[in-house]
Amino acid sequence: MHHTSPSASLLLMLLLACSSVACAKGTAVVAGAELGAVTATAAESGSSDQDRTGVSPQSFVQVAEGGDLASKLEAAARHARADNVRGPYWTVYTFDVRPGVAVDPGGGTFHGSMNSYGGLHVFTGTNAAGVTVETRNLGVFLLRDAGSGAVKRLEIYNLDRLREYAGYPVYSVGRAGNEESINFLRGLVESPPSAQADKPALLIERAALAIALHDDARVAQVLKNFVRTSQNQRVRSASVYWLGQAGGETQFLADLVRSSTEPVQFRRSAAHAIGASRDRSALSTLQSLFETVSEREIRKAIVHSASNNEDKQAALAFLLRVARNDSEREVRKAAVHSLGDLGGDAVVDELMKIYSSDRDTEVRKTVLHALADARSQRAEARLFEIARDASQPAELRKHAIHRVADRNSAAAVAELIRLYDTDRTREVRRQILHALAESKDERAENKLFEIARSADDAEMRKFAIHRIGERVGRRSLELLRETVESNTADTQVQMQAVHAISERPADEAVPLLIKIAKTHPNQQVRRAAVHQLGESGDPRALEFFREVLSSKQ
Repeated sequence: MHHTSPSASLLLMLLLACSSVACAKGTAVVAGAELGAVTATAAESGSSDQDRTGVSPQSFVQVAEGGDLASKLEAAARHARADNVRGPYWTVYTFDVRPGVAVDPGGGTFHGSMNSYGGLHVFTGTNAAGVTVETRNLGVFLLRDAGSGAVKRLEIYNLDRLREYAGYPVYSVGRAGNEESINFLRGLVESPPSAQADKPALLIERAALAIALHDDARVAQVLKNFVRTSQNQRVRSASVYWLGQAGGETQFLADLVRSSTEPVQFRRSAAHAIGASRDRSALSTLQSLFETVSEREIRKAIVHSASNNEDKQAALAFLLRVARNDSEREVRKAAVHSLGDLGGDAVVDELMKIYSSDRDTEVRKTVLHALADARSQRAEARLFEIARDASQPAELRKHAIHRVADRNSAAAVAELIRLYDTDRTREVRRQILHALAESKDERAENKLFEIARSADDAEMRKFAIHRIGERVGRRSLELLRETVESNTADTQVQMQAVHAISERPADEAVPLLIKIAKTHPNQQVRRAAVHQLGESGDPRALEFFREVLSSKQ
């Protein structure tokens, strides 16, 4: 057998690495061009849409002429022409806003439901003090073309927040009556397809949302008409959601859930709308639907919707029945997950009963997820117990460790460190290292560095080094350097450190890799450094290869 000398082998590796550099450089240029294009597009699209503080409603041009909304908007257009406005301009009017709804409410802690409509966030719920959050001073802003006066964009802005309105002039026509406002907005939504071709889809969706935000008994009927006749599925889905918020339409929504001619996602939306409703019949309707529909995704949506019902005790009883008895695994998992959303020590105890009785691993994993969501000391204690229990399947113990880490509490970090020190199962210990690496706790980082420096198990050291390599900071780089330069470190551990160095920013990694490739006494480690230099695509790596190749000639 022919044996290649070490120097010849290294030379061949360098030649291959040089070609890798050329390829990597080409890829980097393409990726950079694509990134630049994306960045430019984002900047262009956001230049007129971003909200900027600085202009108050008092700086609007006030338009007093006109006896109804249509004539007021026309008067605003005349003012814009008289002011010789050559670019786009806004017209704005206010309306009676439904209670219990917040649009762009500002910072703070909220509890409830948040829905996004093309970047517009609408919130229903309470603040940290349990007070309903609502914004009653909303304006319908219409961005109009200076030449034709055509509406090109519709926004719903909270007038209590300061904005620049993209720098365009704003003409305010005051408050509109509910009926005339709803009729105007309906005209935008229900315009014939030939007219809609000139209107962006987002404008039509926003017009439907604006109708839903009116405090008016006629809104429900308008929304139902959109559901029946609109060809825009986003308009239909938004209408269904707000029918749930309005209440009194449980039967209409139930008929949509049952309808096999409707898209599955739309039927799911109708089920969620029933859950959001405060109608007394909502929960019993959901239970009846659960017994009659056969599609798994719809039944899962019904289960999730039930967890939102205000009658928590009745909802708990229903979810427990499904979680314990339903024949379909995915439906049982949905019920278990929703139990976690309910929270409370009693729910934690019920979840543990399900964990003990259901032998399906996926269902049991969902129980662990639900325990993590429950956010109680009892739930955390149960997760600790399962993570410690050597009689449990390793897969479930690993999942419990993952969920313990998700809680990110001081007790969780202490438990993970304690478990690493006492458990000898390698698979479990790797999961603990993964969890520690995700933590921001200083004790977790210290433990990770301790293992990387001195663990008896080389595999654990390699894995700790790998995770440390992903951390930004001088401390992690020094540990990697120390590991590579150690006279006693295992070769495989050193090679893992080389790989971890290569994952760091180029200005840190490339000089250190070149030094290792030139001077390290272990040929395998040198080769690992050469390989990573070849993958780097860095000009300094190419220059290094040229120097080495020229010295061999």
